[in-house]
Amino acid sequence: MRGVGENDWAAPRDASEPLVLTGPLRVPSDLLGDTQKYSGGDQRSTLSQVSGWDAAALALHGANLAARSGAQSYNFIGHSRGAVECVMAAWFLYAYGPKDVPVRILAIDPVPGPGNWYGILTQLPPNVVEYVGVTAWDHLDTGFNGVVPRPNAKMAGSTATPTLGGSWSALADNYQLADPLAAPKNGAAQPAGYRLYACRGRHGTVAGNATSDGQYDPAKVSASAARVGQLVYRLARSYLTSWGTAFLVKSAVDAGALLLRQEINLDHAQFDTMGGGPLRDSVKPGRPYVRQVSSISGRLPWNTYYLEDVVGDPPYRQPYPVTAARTGAGWVNWTFL
Repeated sequence: MRGVGENDWAAPRDASEPLVLTGPLRVPSDLLGDTQKYSGGDQRSTLSQVSGWDAAALALHGANLAARSGAQSYNFIGHSRGAVECVMAAWFLYAYGPKDVPVRILAIDPVPGPGNWYGILTQLPPNVVEYVGVTAWDHLDTGFNGVVPRPNAKMAGSTATPTLGGSWSALADNYQLADPLAAPKNGAAQPAGYRLYACRGRHGTVAGNATSDGQYDPAKVSASAARVGQLVYRLARSYLTSWGTAFLVKSAVDAGALLLRQEINLDHAQFDTMGGGPLRDSVKPGRPYVRQVSSISGRLPWNTYYLEDVVGDPPYRQPYPVTAARTGAGWVNWTFL
């Protein structure tokens, strides 16, 4: 579907089709009131692109389409705010539709943007049975802190059940479970059906942007940078296939995942440059050349973790740049691509 603050991918790109907002999910009036203005017409807006206000409308649209399909399980995949909308859509399905249909999510560098990170962004609902998250290592732009939603109770081996909040934005505010980025408690097992990956490149690189700087100048298309998008493509296709998605066409990437990983980690100069160089230490305060992520709901922009502090030590064969201040690891193990 279209992006936040964007129109449909059609020519001319000056309009968008109406969204499916009123059914089959039993949607409360507050959610309808907050989403109807983003349905149809010219939705291109720089303000919306920054704020992400229409993400709820797009998530509700996706949830209604899933419910209307009659499928026995739902596979969601998204990038950036689209990845965040996958989690929101799962909450809307759980709260306003059938609670027992399993949802599987593949989130590519999920980024909510600035403002209030609702609990439905930072916590997976009970109907999510598998979650795979990919986070870009070398993206440092302001406003692009990545979100890492918390595993639900079943994933974590807990019996906690949610008490849904009174409004759509507060559905999960009373159901914020164990933090995957915090230091592990003694004896805590790894959550089931929950995988986190770190990947070289910028926010757009992991989604297929093949330029050497992760920007949008076609003159800078690079075979070195393109390997990241190809690897994430293969990863996504593999998970979706294992989840029951039937592809009607063969893979668009011929190179194997192992070869792509090897080449990315041998030919890493462009990724180093994307994130400030091969050395990420700085005389400036606050580790400015280190990506920040969070699993904490609310409005406080400093409620974040340094990505290098939650992933553990990168394998010595994979030259992920870190600072001398890097320390510790979070509860959930990460895989370095």
